[in-house]
Amino acid sequence: MSGPIRWRRAGDVRRATAVVGVVASAALALTACAGGSTGATGGGSGPGSAPGVTDTTVKLAYIGDLSGPDSGTELTYFKGIKAAIDVANANGGAGGRQIELATGDTKFDTAQAISEFKKYTTDDPALAILGINVSSMFEALDTRIKAAKIPIVGPVGVTKLTLDNPYVYQAQADLPTSAQAIGKFMAAEQSGSAKVGVATISTASGDEWFDLFKQAAPEIGATVASHQKIDPAAVEAAAQVAQFKKEGDTAVTLHAGGGGGIALVKSMLTGGLDVPVYSTFGANGPALWEAAGALAPKVFAFDAFAPPDSDVTGRAALEAAMKANGDWNDYKDEKNYAEGWVIGNVVIKAIDAAGKDLNLGTFTAALESPDGYDTGGYSAPINWSKSNGLSDPSSIKAFTFDPAQGRIVEVKAP
Repeated sequence: MSGPIRWRRAGDVRRATAVVGVVASAALALTACAGGSTGATGGGSGPGSAPGVTDTTVKLAYIGDLSGPDSGTELTYFKGIKAAIDVANANGGAGGRQIELATGDTKFDTAQAISEFKKYTTDDPALAILGINVSSMFEALDTRIKAAKIPIVGPVGVTKLTLDNPYVYQAQADLPTSAQAIGKFMAAEQSGSAKVGVATISTASGDEWFDLFKQAAPEIGATVASHQKIDPAAVEAAAQVAQFKKEGDTAVTLHAGGGGGIALVKSMLTGGLDVPVYSTFGANGPALWEAAGALAPKVFAFDAFAPPDSDVTGRAALEAAMKANGDWNDYKDEKNYAEGWVIGNVVIKAIDAAGKDLNLGTFTAALESPDGYDTGGYSAPINWSKSNGLSDPSSIKAFTFDPAQGRIVEVKAP
């Protein structure tokens, strides 16, 4: 593909870091180096301030939908983070401190997200926030995040806004890279002649996805028929499916969370739209294929992260943690759990690297280590000193449901 839109923050290298040491993870093969500047504990937002830090504890906050329409994705992601922190705490914590993980349930409501953000940056401050996974919430919080100067680590959702915010540490592939990966796969599957309907949830990232795919389509010999929007809390998408059928679409691209994706494939099944679905990372999970029924083998989800039961080097540590807390049987095929586990371990290693002098400056220096973080094979290495988000199409894998194996598997283009 030639001339794709690229998102890149001003300068590929983030705020300057000093490297003074290397640490290794016992729970997952993650490595990090960090600078060690001196700072007093307490509130504030300067590099030397240490909100949420005491001599024996460090507070992190997770803000996300734990009980609303996107909880299928966000609660699973939270469980992976918590599993990593539980393992660390059972083994002495990080940097000599126990990690406290506070939670703020947004219920998929932007006003609630703003309230939770205020709580954990002003009323009960934390060193860093994990989560904030929805583009509309980032739109509302972008200036607040910059004013608070608090690290937001590993949100599942990704938009140009999150990639351009210097306090957001994105581990997912950006949408232009996803468009390249999906376009290449679709061209091989559809022989370069697809008529594509674009389905997205009604958010800023949905509109961005439509614009990106519309630009990419001519380069793979495809045409875009229409853009159909789905409410994030929708339970069906019959009208959208009827429009795709009327257009004679031969494929559908999907950008949605779990709820929107499930609504689409259910309505495709009942409405008789028997065409392949190519989804971005948001809808990737076993519930998507369960809802698709007989269409499941034609549903492809593209993601930078693999499910927990994948054959990767980090599986043994994650499987042991999940079996110990009772999550393995229910979540072994949930990629969001593995993504949370990875992000949790990256944060743990950054805290550990900062050591006794843990503050915002030493913590962000560790996050931005030039050595980056190996993820045990669950994704491409994370290196925030070079870029924010993954921008290499080869880092994105296609997954589908294999009825013969009864599990989600990686699949290659024809």
